[in-house]
Amino acid sequence: MIDTWHSYSGNIHIHTRFSDGEKLHDAIAQDAIAAGLDFIIVTDHNVYVTGVEGYYRNERGRVLLLTGEEVHNVRRRPQASHFLAYNARKELASYASDPQSLIDETVKAGGLGFLAHPYEEDLPLMGEINLGWHDWDIEGFSGLEIWNYMSSFKNVIARHTTDLRWKNKLIAKLGALRIALHPERYLNGPEPETLALWDDFLSKGMRVNAIGSSDAHGTPMQLGPWRREIFPYEFLFRAVNTHVLLSRPFNGDVEHDRLLLMQAIGRGNCWVGYDMAGPTKDFRFTVQGAAKGIMGDEMPFGFGATLQIRAPVRCRIRVIRHGQVVTEVERESNLTYIPDEPGAYRVECLIPYEGRERGWIYSNPIYLR
Repeated sequence: MIDTWHSYSGNIHIHTRFSDGEKLHDAIAQDAIAAGLDFIIVTDHNVYVTGVEGYYRNERGRVLLLTGEEVHNVRRRPQASHFLAYNARKELASYASDPQSLIDETVKAGGLGFLAHPYEEDLPLMGEINLGWHDWDIEGFSGLEIWNYMSSFKNVIARHTTDLRWKNKLIAKLGALRIALHPERYLNGPEPETLALWDDFLSKGMRVNAIGSSDAHGTPMQLGPWRREIFPYEFLFRAVNTHVLLSRPFNGDVEHDRLLLMQAIGRGNCWVGYDMAGPTKDFRFTVQGAAKGIMGDEMPFGFGATLQIRAPVRCRIRVIRHGQVVTEVERESNLTYIPDEPGAYRVECLIPYEGRERGWIYSNPIYLR
């Protein structure tokens, strides 16, 4: 597999003090550099912050910081349906009351729109409702945030404390604290409900791109007198990230690099990687046939179209079509598969981590039409 692509990693769901985060842009950029990221996109709630985009540098490197927005209707009851807008380069909160208008305005402005943390569970122990996507009479969105680290953490606590919360609230909170101190032992991958939703869209012939991110806030957790920041920005930047493949490299010019990045995310030339379990930078998913392509590309079915997967290390590799595993290998770093029917084919890689097999890599599909 000849590789001429340029791989970059980033985190694209982040909050600052302009909404409900704990740090400002420069400090967050320094954390991103420390974590080895190439780009970050800050998405404060219902505010598009200007004057902060650009490359941030220190002696260890640089990171491209762009701004987007997490838009939601603050008057909606119950609260739900959060929308990640990228590259619209304008304030969109005024459209929050009508999800379809919000999507349309984002696209009209040249932006991309993703449904944030589509599936969540209520967390009564902490007095939190689920903030999943509830308004499904929509079309034209770019894709789904299939893995949101903080949303997954919330769901894990909800599942582990459901049977305890009515018996002894203190015991339930101590259980939540145990999970918070060692989240890597409990998080296994995207929510199955979210993956099923994605596969359902793909089975209907829709192009729906996947991203993953942290939803970083840096908020401390408090239990009585005990108070600690359990999910620092840098920690989260080493966990669930979006990785893009570019045909040309970043050159340090903000507008040039913004265009390349947004094109890759918009086309689905990217994958979601759980980098805490192991670096995913060298993952590749390509198609060879009458033409060549990568994840996110649409190719004609037939003519010997062959899917090729290369994982960074030996792991379990699955090829999935519309929710069904069509081929799978264990403890391998390469897989070649010749599909026998058209469809949207995506890849999952699972790897042993913290005592069990966990989700590691989730590619965008290659569409064989």
